[in-house]
Amino acid sequence: MKVNRNGQSKCLTKKQLDLLVEELPPGTHTVLAMVLRKTAARVSEGRSLVWSCISENSILFPKGICKGKLKSREVPIGPELYLILKDWRIKWYEINSRKAEPNDFIFPGRFSDKPITSRAFDLALRAAAERLNLQGVSTHSFRRSALSSSSNAGTPLRHLQELSGHSNLGTLQKYLEVDEQSKRKAAMSFA
Repeated sequence: MKVNRNGQSKCLTKKQLDLLVEELPPGTHTVLAMVLRKTAARVSEGRSLVWSCISENSILFPKGICKGKLKSREVPIGPELYLILKDWRIKWYEINSRKAEPNDFIFPGRFSDKPITSRAFDLALRAAAERLNLQGVSTHSFRRSALSSSSNAGTPLRHLQELSGHSNLGTLQKYLEVDEQSKRKAAMSFA
């Protein structure tokens, strides 16, 4: 578990994720949290998205914002996340009194020509986690939780590797936390 910014971030349940997102400041923070939660993206990737990266069925993470900057990846999204982003775009227009352009950041910082900082999101997240008495939470908790829950649901590791952008399966496996139900199911399948 993560302590004093060291160690692995806590893997959260669906209920804990719901509570954490609700506890974040509304707007930029909650929408960014949903993107991280539903795409298993790193905070550095999510905060750097521009409107042209969003389609009704997927989010494109261009190689320039991905770790290592070697390869772009496209992550399919469901209608729930698309509607959250669509509503956020409308609110963004109202807040800024202008139309959101394709190269505008989805999550603008204090100055709209720059995205929200990872630090600003992290501080809000830590404050929300503290109010909920959740220990070991960090921005990476969204990524670990998404990948672990998908793995526990039976998604093959190779598929998770494509979605997460991990360069090898060994690194991906370090992220995954196996829940008790999955362990029991595995043990019951022993010959």
